[in-house]
Amino acid sequence: MSEVSAGPSGNERDGDVFGVRVKVTRGQAETLLRRGGLDFGDRPNIRENPDGTSSLNLFVTRADIETFRAEGYEIEVGANLSARARDRLAEVGQGDRFDGGRIPPQGIGRKIVGRGEGDAAHGGHKPDDRPERAP
Repeated sequence: MSEVSAGPSGNERDGDVFGVRVKVTRGQAETLLRRGGLDFGDRPNIRENPDGTSSLNLFVTRADIETFRAEGYEIEVGANLSARARDRLAEVGQGDRFDGGRIPPQGIGRKIVGRGEGDAAHGGHKPDDRPERAP
């Protein structure tokens, strides 16, 4: 199994969370699902492997990874999601990018006027204020 680096800057810290795939049999998957305290995200994601086993996706710490390995599980370590989040947050600017309303927003969005007003039959919006849908 491969292991991906901690992140672009390699800034791994204690308690960082990694995305991992744990190779499991049906019985092992059931055991882990009943174990409690594991982060599956919004719901358990189990995918079948060609060899008849499955891969269970989890979000765990480095200590959890070592615990799984000590218990005999085969584990593929993906990205350090905590380091990735720190790197991405560093990209976010500080301050008021609209300079107190003096600089208009740029981009493809459009302002919807009349929110909360209009015909109740249209959810409180005028018909021309509804979001556009792709054909």
